[in-house]
Amino acid sequence: MTGEAFADRWDVPTTTRTVRLDAGEFETVAAGPDRWVRALVRDGAGRVALVRNRWSDGWVLPGGKPAPGEPFRSAAVREVREETGLSVTVERPLEVVEPTFVHGGDSTSGQFVVFEAHAADPDLGEDLGADATEIREADWFGEVPSRCEDAELLARHFP
Repeated sequence: MTGEAFADRWDVPTTTRTVRLDAGEFETVAAGPDRWVRALVRDGAGRVALVRNRWSDGWVLPGGKPAPGEPFRSAAVREVREETGLSVTVERPLEVVEPTFVHGGDSTSGQFVVFEAHAADPDLGEDLGADATEIREADWFGEVPSRCEDAELLARHFP
C-alpha cells in the first residue's frame, strides 16, 4: 500500500521527514517493519504524554510496531500502555508520517499512523517499556519541550 493509499484509508494528511541515524540504529530500522503506530495522548488538563527511549536524543510520542495481524488502533493502545503505563482510549488518526531513515549513502523508508488518544487517569507507570532498557522515562508536558524529535508534528496538533 502506498503512503497516499495508507493515508486515504483514514482520510488524513501525509507528511514526510528525514531522520539521520547512526549505523546501529539504521541497521535496526532497516531490518524491522516498515509500518508503525504512534499516539498523541492527552490528559484532562490538555497535557501531552511523551517518552524518551534508548534510540532518541529527545522526547517522542509513544508508539511502536503492530504485532502480526494486530489492528493499528489496538497496537496504539498496547504500545502506549507498554511505554507509559497509561490506559488510553484511541480516537481518530491525525496523520500518516513517511520518514526516510538515512545513514551515509543508504536510506530506507516507512510509514507511521499517528492517532489521537486520551488518558482518563494521568498516573504514569513505573515499569516502562517492553524491556528494562527501552524507555528511559515518560512525562506529561503542557507545551512542546525543547528537545523533542516530534516538535513539528506536535506543532500541527498540540495544543
